[in-house]
Amino acid sequence: MPTFEMQGPDGKTYEVEAPDMRAAASAFGAMSGPSVGDLSVRNVATAAARGVPVLGGLVDNAIAGGQALFGNGSYGENLKAEQDRNAAFDRDHPWVSGAAQLAGGVAGTIPMVMAAPAAFGAGAGSLAARAGISLLSGAGIGGADSAVRSGGDLAETAKGAGIGGFAGGVAPLAGRYAGEAANAAMDYLGRPTNAITGISQKAADYAADTLGTPIKQQAVGAKLQALGPDGMLADASPEWMAVARGAAARPGQRDLIVNALLNRDAGKNARLGANLDASLGRPVVPSQIGAQIEEGQKALGPAYGEAFRDAVAVDTQHIADRLDGVASILRGPAQKAVNQVRGMLNVPGTDALDPHPGALFQTRQAIDGLIASEANPKVIQQLEIARQEVDGALAQAVPGIKDIDAQFAELARQREALQRGSQVLDSGKTAVRPQELATEFPAGALPQGTQVGPSAVPFRMQQGTRAEIDRLVGQAANDPAKLQQVVRQEGDWNREKLRTVFGQQPADDALSAIDRETAFYRTKNRVENGSDTGMTNGFRQFLDAAATPNTIPVESTATGLLLRGAQKAFGAATQAAADKRAERFAGELGRLAVAQGGERDALVQALLDMVSRQQGRLPATKGTEMVVNALLRSGGLQVAQ
Repeated sequence: MPTFEMQGPDGKTYEVEAPDMRAAASAFGAMSGPSVGDLSVRNVATAAARGVPVLGGLVDNAIAGGQALFGNGSYGENLKAEQDRNAAFDRDHPWVSGAAQLAGGVAGTIPMVMAAPAAFGAGAGSLAARAGISLLSGAGIGGADSAVRSGGDLAETAKGAGIGGFAGGVAPLAGRYAGEAANAAMDYLGRPTNAITGISQKAADYAADTLGTPIKQQAVGAKLQALGPDGMLADASPEWMAVARGAAARPGQRDLIVNALLNRDAGKNARLGANLDASLGRPVVPSQIGAQIEEGQKALGPAYGEAFRDAVAVDTQHIADRLDGVASILRGPAQKAVNQVRGMLNVPGTDALDPHPGALFQTRQAIDGLIASEANPKVIQQLEIARQEVDGALAQAVPGIKDIDAQFAELARQREALQRGSQVLDSGKTAVRPQELATEFPAGALPQGTQVGPSAVPFRMQQGTRAEIDRLVGQAANDPAKLQQVVRQEGDWNREKLRTVFGQQPADDALSAIDRETAFYRTKNRVENGSDTGMTNGFRQFLDAAATPNTIPVESTATGLLLRGAQKAFGAATQAAADKRAERFAGELGRLAVAQGGERDALVQALLDMVSRQQGRLPATKGTEMVVNALLRSGGLQVAQ
């Protein structure tokens, strides 16, 4: 029987005959009184250090070397004593020693996982790829650890690599499921009561994922704010459009989705009219305003009569002389027009000038008629010069006539402004440019002639533009998209022109109202008519997965044939449950997609809160995955040892 030398607590060396070292240590411990393997802080700490991968195999050597360095025995004696102490502790307190070594292994592995998560299967990528990488790292660490602890024994090294590789390959899968379990537990315990409380967890997860990033949250939030209380999530993002369309395609869910859209669509004209009235004012009927202006001009007739009572005779000799001189020089239409005006100054049928101021007044009106119907600029030039001379003579002969003329001219300008306003949104070569309108519109307020105070020309132009928008709305009552195309057109000209006429905020509010109704209209059409099929793919896959039952895999063997019957029975039972589950998901998410007003806002806030909770739990979930990963690796090393 072999003889083993054992060092006792007194420092002396004893010889013990035993079949192996473990038996010798046990026998010597029984003889030598209190064991060096007692439950002490030193032994627990040493066991934890021994559990650290690779480096833990050198703990005994490090302790022995340190003692020898300070003159406390030789390295060999100290190493043997440390090994004896560890063996005694492992024997006397196996559970404590194992737990300490496991804890040490976890503590030593977690920093490595955090430093290089990809190498330990904790990074990005598919589960299979992560498991493969983790298997390799586990085999490497396990082999190195066993090599250190066995002094380079090839068999032990291979054993350690195999066990470490197995533990490393399993670690990502186990870590993921452990993280999901921890996440589910925290969600179950921490999920508050809110607008999505009654929604199944998978449906809520799908909904929360559509708002899972700050970019998505900002985009959807801004869109909903622009759409107002009538807006839906289906209007705000492609994902929710897909949900509405996908849910509407499911049996039993179409009415829920489509009816909500049809009900909203039924109120589009009333909503748009109210919004345009609030931003741009109520529309007028241009013909009625034109008739009022004409009546106002007619009402000035008595005022002209009063002015002519105090009139004096007119002397138009200087006008006649100038016209005669000009006519002798001009040729063509201009000469003809000058001679025509010259003839109007005479008493009809004679060559004598007519001194009556009323006749001169009629001459001025006749000249106005000629100017209005003339296109030749040379002719217009001569007619305007003659009119100025006639007008000046009338002003001298008829006191107060210029004040009446100013009132009449103001009404005429208002009639023209009403027509001009209806052309503001015109397109094509004749369209007014924003820069031109920006100059013309404020200039219209300047008084003309003897008028005091601002002109009503800008107001009439507003009325004309508002009436034109009302006409366009009436023509596109069932197609807001067409109205949007007409009002906005290409580029930003009409926006700028509407801002000039109505002000920036009213114009923007009006265009936003048109944009809102266009978005609502397009959502209804896409959901109701089933266009844009590619948009529903993600949601369709989600529902298809929910509607796919679990199956029993079978083989082409006798046993497999026997299982086919069970498979059919199991499939029939689970298919009904899966279909019901998919139908429930479609209904739950479809309701969210078409919610409006306060209900919509409460649902969105609940989803944002859910995203916040999930992101807050992410470190804990990742931590759980890392701890489980490290536990499996550390446990594998313990098995190898």
